[in-house]
Amino acid sequence: MQEDFAKTVAFAIEQETEAKNFYRAVAAKTSKKDIKEMFLKLAAEEERHEKLLSDVLHQKEVSLNFSESEDYGVSDTVEEPPKISDEMTLADVFAVAMKNEEKAMIMYQQLAKDAPSPEIGKFFEELAKMEQGHKLAMEQSYTDVAYSEVW
Repeated sequence: MQEDFAKTVAFAIEQETEAKNFYRAVAAKTSKKDIKEMFLKLAAEEERHEKLLSDVLHQKEVSLNFSESEDYGVSDTVEEPPKISDEMTLADVFAVAMKNEEKAMIMYQQLAKDAPSPEIGKFFEELAKMEQGHKLAMEQSYTDVAYSEVW
């Protein structure tokens, strides 16, 4: 495996770890059961991504298959809050989460393009689709909270 590719995968693992820690921190701070469960589920997914990426880094065979998700572009219309704080609104938390998922999706799309083999490229394409699904879920949650007066 190329050294640059290994460094890139190691960076992706770090990104997944940061996302996992963010989701766990949000879950720990909320008293709403459904929100806590959603963020704990996302944290578990990020932990699973860490393992998958580690397997790729250690040249283990990995196979994934995800469906492509819709992209309504909500993330494109929302600015990420400048900093994470205890005073963030729930809409801000969802905004950060959807932006994080979008960044992960774009990162995996680029890794797919730069992959040293078609098999690894396919793996990263599947991870990008998975992150796109997470982004969609965060966008839906964001619009439910940010535009609750519409409902």
